[in-house]
Amino acid sequence: MDREREIIHKILDNEADDEEKKVIAQGMENDPSIREEINGLLSAVRMLEESVRHEPSSAFTAKVIKRLPRKKIFLIARMREFLFGSRVLHWNMATALGVAVIILAGVITLSRTNHGPSMNAAGPVESEATVRLTFYAPQARTVSVAGDFNKWKTDADTMKSIDGMWQIELKLKPGVYSYSFVVDGKTWVADPGAQSYADDGFGSRNALLRVSI
Repeated sequence: MDREREIIHKILDNEADDEEKKVIAQGMENDPSIREEINGLLSAVRMLEESVRHEPSSAFTAKVIKRLPRKKIFLIARMREFLFGSRVLHWNMATALGVAVIILAGVITLSRTNHGPSMNAAGPVESEATVRLTFYAPQARTVSVAGDFNKWKTDADTMKSIDGMWQIELKLKPGVYSYSFVVDGKTWVADPGAQSYADDGFGSRNALLRVSI
């Protein structure tokens, strides 16, 4: 498994050759855990690529310098600096807008005290949608669904069969999820009824599920 893991990381870094890709493709067929690990890594990479990168604020450097350890100053010098030292108030448009947003948010929160969304001890309750997935496989002994929503675990969401039609209901938050059906614990099948698909990077594909409220 250490050899396969090394090749997987080379593939993610675009450094693997064709022979190494064949080794991983064969391993994915023989060992479902390899596919689970690959899909988990691909999901993490995709999440990092799609995440929003924030530029540091203008006060970032000042905050870093403030946290650095300072030289010891004698008590008299500290008192002199406190009483007679000059101080500069840093104020800019971004700071003013930030304060305005905070004040406005406080006013809105107070105005919605009796009419706002349901709350619990941890904060607002985020909505979830119930999604039903179906898959016709009359010869299958077991079918489960693995995807971003359950960290690609093949035994987390087992489907139930009615006359060969396997089905399951999932409660998911809004977003886009990759998933596949796992037949008899080893054969991965992209949902034939999905509206769109995504390449998994190893010659196969996963179905895409778009969830909205």
